[in-house]
Amino acid sequence: MVNIIDRNQPAGITAYTSQTSRVRRSENTSNSQVVSASSEDRVLLSPAAKEIQMAKSQLQDIPDVRVEKVAEIKNQIAQGIYSVPSETIAYRMMGESLLNEFL
Repeated sequence: MVNIIDRNQPAGITAYTSQTSRVRRSENTSNSQVVSASSEDRVLLSPAAKEIQMAKSQLQDIPDVRVEKVAEIKNQIAQGIYSVPSETIAYRMMGESLLNEFL
């Protein structure tokens, strides 16, 4: 086995290599399986990560389409009373045009 030691390597890599070296020495000195609390993999979530995870699960329960709103607009179109103000149409067209120019 070849060991390459770089004095400028990040602390995380140094900690990892020292941990794996200890595990290898432990395995070499004893044929029995060594299990310690430090050799277990664990994930600890910060409070912010827990909030994000909870928000994602709540968002999955919300439907992508508001059925009642779609039905209302379809009804208005069928009756010929659905209208969109021309200012809204122009504003959105200009916004899309500007966005396309920057992309």
